[in-house]
Amino acid sequence: MAKKVDNIIKDYLSKNDRFKDILNYYLFKGRQVVKESDLKELDTTLVNTEGDIFENFRDLFKEVCIVKENRKNTFLLIGIENQTRMDYEMVSRVFLYDALSLRKVFKNNDKVKPIITIVIYYGEKKWNCPKSLYDYYSDMDEDIDEYMDDELSEFMPNYFINVIEPYQMTDDDINKFKSDFRIVCDFIRKSKNIEGIESIRKNNDKIEDETIDLINYITNSNLVYDKERGIDSMCKGLDEFEKRAKNEKLNENIKTMHSNGATDEMIAKLLSLDINYVKEVLSK
Repeated sequence: MAKKVDNIIKDYLSKNDRFKDILNYYLFKGRQVVKESDLKELDTTLVNTEGDIFENFRDLFKEVCIVKENRKNTFLLIGIENQTRMDYEMVSRVFLYDALSLRKVFKNNDKVKPIITIVIYYGEKKWNCPKSLYDYYSDMDEDIDEYMDDELSEFMPNYFINVIEPYQMTDDDINKFKSDFRIVCDFIRKSKNIEGIESIRKNNDKIEDETIDLINYITNSNLVYDKERGIDSMCKGLDEFEKRAKNEKLNENIKTMHSNGATDEMIAKLLSLDINYVKEVLSK
């Protein structure tokens, strides 16, 4: 992930209202269990076994207190990792982060608490990289099921990661968010849908500048929002986005027709386009 985009996402999600919103969405299915006051910022620096220091190795790391009625409170350590691209090694990376975080607890003589790491993947394609150690084994050995079924399986530890994919979210998922991160996720999943973009325009009268900035960086958009002029200013940016989306769809149709045997002249006639535009698209 580009460093600038990485920092923008980290700064955005470091705010407690958004951080706890992600936890309530993913861990509690939208129930408002975690409050902002339940969160405590933790150092993201990790140290390996040789004592080398990795500055900001984790994207975000906080302690959360889960308050339970008539029971002792539960304390967890929560990490969030942001990904704009799929990473085949993500399981091993998170495994390392959690192990080093645990080692840091031991070195500081702190009380051991469960560690949960959540990966937020902002890409368009569905995450198809391993989500567990067993997934790696399946990729490398077609006979892995034999190992899982025999007596050796109990000695083979597994480890899995938690992945949130805004592009794959449903309306029900989106409605579980209470912070403005909902707008970000909603725009990501509707970024190729003109009608969906129009619904975002109608349903959000006020949007923070940093939310617009994050949407722009993640989706490569050019939205503009003016607090004095409100949503009308944003609409100009959306108009440009919609225009680009329409052009991308048109270009996709041109290439599909060409791959199916249509000539440049036939495509231009059927789509009422200038022949030079068709040739330009097909030359790219």
